[in-house]
Amino acid sequence: MTILIVLLGLLLSHLVRPVSRLRRFGWFGRLLGALRRSRLGGAAPAPAIAVVVVALALALALDWLAYSWLGWPGWFFAALAVFVYSLGPRDLDHDVQILMAGGNDPRYLKVRRIMRIQRDAGAPEAAAALFHAAQARWFGALFWFVLLGIPGVLLYRLTRISLNLPGLAPAQSGWLLRLRDVLDWPVLLLMLISAGLGGDYDRVRHAWHAHRQGRSPWTLQPEVLDEVGAVIVDSRASFEEGVTTGHHIVWRMLMIWLVALSLILIAGWLS
Repeated sequence: MTILIVLLGLLLSHLVRPVSRLRRFGWFGRLLGALRRSRLGGAAPAPAIAVVVVALALALALDWLAYSWLGWPGWFFAALAVFVYSLGPRDLDHDVQILMAGGNDPRYLKVRRIMRIQRDAGAPEAAAALFHAAQARWFGALFWFVLLGIPGVLLYRLTRISLNLPGLAPAQSGWLLRLRDVLDWPVLLLMLISAGLGGDYDRVRHAWHAHRQGRSPWTLQPEVLDEVGAVIVDSRASFEEGVTTGHHIVWRMLMIWLVALSLILIAGWLS
């Protein structure tokens, strides 16, 4: 059932673009704003604790309502809705089309700003931006949904959303960043493995080893994706070629993830 929800969710997100308009998280920003105005809101770990509590509370409430009303079919549709809601919030393929259209499209600068692509960015930086976007929009949500279901995907998305909210104290941002790093670590590891399988294994391995220089062997930060972009894409290529290469690689990675997930689930059924 998990693989079916994932496939349907990715398909709906890709084909039904108006779905992205439903991904609004203003309610969570208002909730954290109310928390900051309370007596407990000034504590450094308060926003991180709020993210965990809200994700678990929403998941429990949805599970109870879905089972109470419709049983397993209710849970299926609730899980599908939460998974689709937690993807994105923007459609990656649509943003790639805008980037390939160039500066004549009025949405071009907006997409570059959202994806944090600098004005002088070349092909490696363009590919790295696609890797970062795919991690935040696809792979993180997919991994935590498969591992923990509704609470996992909500926890991942709300952590990402909370880091972009204004008014956080540096200590509060630090706690949220630690939570994000914990959630990102297995996602980044699997992305590196799938990038090696779907791209150039030796170059990805070299980028991984370069990232670990001077760090703990267990340290894995999102910056490793920049290093993968630097070694896997020719620096002499054009910006558009970097976007195309990065887009092709993240799709190959996604296919590898889905095949691996299918094999794991089939093996579980057979055992």
